[in-house]
Amino acid sequence: MVSFKQAIAAGLLLALVAACSGDDDVADDSAAATTSGATITTLADAVEGTGSAEQTTTSTTTSTTSPELSFPEYRIISREATDSGDVVVVLLDTATYESLSDIDVHNVMSDLVEQYAPVYEAHIVESQDAADALFVEEPTEAQQSALDNDYIAHLEEGFRIVYVGPLEASGVAILGS
Repeated sequence: MVSFKQAIAAGLLLALVAACSGDDDVADDSAAATTSGATITTLADAVEGTGSAEQTTTSTTTSTTSPELSFPEYRIISREATDSGDVVVVLLDTATYESLSDIDVHNVMSDLVEQYAPVYEAHIVESQDAADALFVEEPTEAQQSALDNDYIAHLEEGFRIVYVGPLEASGVAILGS
């Protein structure tokens, strides 16, 4: 029978020999198995003629990859030039995100101002109904509901983001900060 110390010593010796052998395939296979969270089984050399001893090591490695940072896709559905800069209405593509945060909206506003200058005022909505109700002086109940649920934020003076509707608790943010 192989003792525990002998099995460990044989396993370490086998690992050392594999590492020093220059056989890149063995090293690559071990690395691939470890990163996939597989069970690694090594055979230790038989000691004192007792047959072969099997040593099993289980290694679980969790690898996480950071998702590529991106923000919701959008399109400009209205743009009107004024003396101070343009007034823009932006419709978010709700199919490009699962949830929306104030940081996502900040990134959209920042991109909008950089890509489509000069933007003095901008309004971000999640539905065409909300876009249609934006400038209505006395909105109907349905229009007000669309504004309450789908009007996300507006940009004032080209730099101050005011969160409204579902993100109202986020308050105000300044572009560039």
